[in-house]
Amino acid sequence: MKNPQTPIGPGERDVLNHLEAYVDANADDDPLTRETAVAYLTEQGVGRIEASDRIEQLLLKGYLYEVGEELRIPPRS
Repeated sequence: MKNPQTPIGPGERDVLNHLEAYVDANADDDPLTRETAVAYLTEQGVGRIEASDRIEQLLLKGYLYEVGEELRIPPRS
């Protein structure tokens, strides 16, 4: 049986898509941290507080996870 994830809203999905694009483009560079993620999202037009809140929600819902200081995106099924 599949383990369904908690649904996310359109704003959270947009943030997740932005972060996936960042990781894909920077796979060989520095790891993605919260600070890097917020900075990147603000460059994409997301407000700083909103970016931080959306990252937190994605972490709580299992769409992101942290290992030390690094944010990781588990594979989607």
